[in-house]
Amino acid sequence: MTNSKYLLFILIFFISCQPDSKTNISEPEIDLSDFILQDNFQIELIASEPLIEAPVAMTFDNQGRVWVMEMPDYMPNIHGSDEDVARGRIVILEDKNGNGRMDNAKVFLGKLHQPRAMALVYGGLLYAEAPNLYFVEIENDQPKNRVLVDSLYAVGGNVEHQPNGLMMNLDNWIYNAKSNFRYRRVDAVWKKEPTHFRGQWGITHDDYGRLFYNDNSNPLYGDYVMPNQMTRNKFLHPKEGVGKNICVDRSLHPLQSTAVNRGYMDGMLDEEGKLISFTSACSPMIYRGNDFDEKYDGNAFVCAPEINAIKRITLSENDSKIEGQPAWDNKEFLITTDEGFRPVNLNNAPDGSFYITDMHRGIIQHKVYMTAYLKKQIEERQLDTIINSGRIFRVFQKENKSENIDLEKLDNDELCDLLKNKNGWLRDRAQQLLIHRSATDVIGKLKSIAIDSESHFAQIHAYWTLEGLDALDEVVLLDAQNDWNSKVVTTTIRLLENFPNKFPDKILKKYNQYFDLKIKEIDLQLALSISKMENKRNVNTLLLKLNQRYPDDGLIAEAIVSGLHGKEVSFSNFIKKEGSETLKNKLNQVLENVKNDNPNRIFKRKKIGMDDKTVGRDLFNIHCAACHGIGGEGIQNLAPSLLAADLVEMNSEVVTSIILHGLQGEITVEGKLVKFNAAMPGLKDNDELTDEKIAAITAYVKNAFSLSPQGIKNERVKELRNEKPESGELFSEKELVKKYKE
Repeated sequence: MTNSKYLLFILIFFISCQPDSKTNISEPEIDLSDFILQDNFQIELIASEPLIEAPVAMTFDNQGRVWVMEMPDYMPNIHGSDEDVARGRIVILEDKNGNGRMDNAKVFLGKLHQPRAMALVYGGLLYAEAPNLYFVEIENDQPKNRVLVDSLYAVGGNVEHQPNGLMMNLDNWIYNAKSNFRYRRVDAVWKKEPTHFRGQWGITHDDYGRLFYNDNSNPLYGDYVMPNQMTRNKFLHPKEGVGKNICVDRSLHPLQSTAVNRGYMDGMLDEEGKLISFTSACSPMIYRGNDFDEKYDGNAFVCAPEINAIKRITLSENDSKIEGQPAWDNKEFLITTDEGFRPVNLNNAPDGSFYITDMHRGIIQHKVYMTAYLKKQIEERQLDTIINSGRIFRVFQKENKSENIDLEKLDNDELCDLLKNKNGWLRDRAQQLLIHRSATDVIGKLKSIAIDSESHFAQIHAYWTLEGLDALDEVVLLDAQNDWNSKVVTTTIRLLENFPNKFPDKILKKYNQYFDLKIKEIDLQLALSISKMENKRNVNTLLLKLNQRYPDDGLIAEAIVSGLHGKEVSFSNFIKKEGSETLKNKLNQVLENVKNDNPNRIFKRKKIGMDDKTVGRDLFNIHCAACHGIGGEGIQNLAPSLLAADLVEMNSEVVTSIILHGLQGEITVEGKLVKFNAAMPGLKDNDELTDEKIAAITAYVKNAFSLSPQGIKNERVKELRNEKPESGELFSEKELVKKYKE
């Protein structure tokens, strides 16, 4: 660790002893010389400690100010103790001296427990603090009139696996990662609907409202169509159009070896000890600004905090499918040797650049999933000393920074003009402001933009703004030209669903015109939408024609079936002679699900359940930690360390047998026989510890204290209850080794 970092820690410690006010602070200098960026990109510091600490999310308000959500109560030390102390905050950062660096932090909300997501919407702030989702109005930068939106938003689960993201999409709905619900506020009433389950940490959308997300091992998943279209039929379990692995290449190119949770496993590290592929991918962002070269438009950027980097993925669209490839096969877009650099969120910015939220800490793995291997790595590298920090960076390519626009000062006519702007952030915010203002005075202008093919981005935003204002009509939706951009055409088809029987003949005529264009992207939207009409024969005929055009296409088949909810039997009879086997098979699967009352799980799941390792950790702390220690390190003369015990490295049946029946006598720790004064009693007679709970303790112990993570099924736990020691009392190490090794 450099001397400059030690000086920084001293500075932070001094400030931490001062009152909570963080205004007009002196701006510490952060050395960025070890940051490597491609294509002449530059990085600059916007905010840092002591102004902010452990930021996990940020957003911009209508004035271009930066709002930051902090989670300093996440893993404050290697054991994760004191996590229950609510120290999270939401702060508004301001640049008082005008030098581009933030020097003032205004606390908007404090004493939050591990807050995870926020969105500035509807003139207020929507924010998540487990288990609740709240909305507060904003008045003079202060919260007002808090409303509970959802009490089940983040019930159960581990902090690494709870809903987050809170992103307003083009369709005027708010979506999340690690969740199968979406939210919307209409006439001051909050709506909650099921949606496809997406991702783990972070969510983004492209210019056309398609969602992208990821999990820790895979950098980019996504949907081929806008949300909630492939799940219209509650008995369809779609496989083709949603949750697709957009970038199958998981490779990383670190500058150095880094501490990773399962680095001991084969295939994780190369011969130099460098990580080979993603283990902590998070917070993807589709770049939609106007500051970069055109080749960057629509690219995906993904955080790789495990190697202190950000990856760039280029996207292409073909045959109505999206594919991604790493931009380079031997380097990353941004990378540094600073082990404290932990990018956890990326945001398109009002000025056309993008911002990085750097949690800036050594430990980013939660204790529930932290292996003994990683604990050792953290201690050896002193990563647990990188705390009390946090940074926001701006990444840009052009020297001339665009002026921030104060959207609050624009009238509705000027907001309409912003829908034509090349910067997607400005278009999104203008759309939402017009809807929030109930801007009926510019409906005429919005309709003119919608039918003006000068900018297809502006057209699409105008249509969805009209949808949000409940101002769509027959003329604006049907006055489309066949030479329009296909994305605009698919938008009008989708929005015509709002009028299925108001002017059916005109709609059907328009649908047939679109069908004659022979463009698959448009045909896909037709397959999703036309079943909304009640004209059964004409609708079925057009659907059959679509099937015959793409007889073996699973995506088109699923799109057709998705729109047929409640009409499957009649349509199945209609296509009996002429329909393709692919479509018939999809229909039969749905009909079987209807028969067995087996809907898509998004319609059954009410909340995210708690994973077994989290449950197991809580139970371990109650029943085992008093002797073995919170960190499994053991207590002298009382109980051995679990971190180096041979029995813990054996299979999960051994661990479960010890938990159930207890242990006595000498055991082997780090290759040496160790004798303890007390025997370990078994827990099999504890009526509260069901088979499921014993399995959870096993899963946690085998993950946290072993190099061979392994779970066990509840059924096997039940069997092991009856496999008692030969003595009828407690197991010995010798007996267990003989039983399970031989």
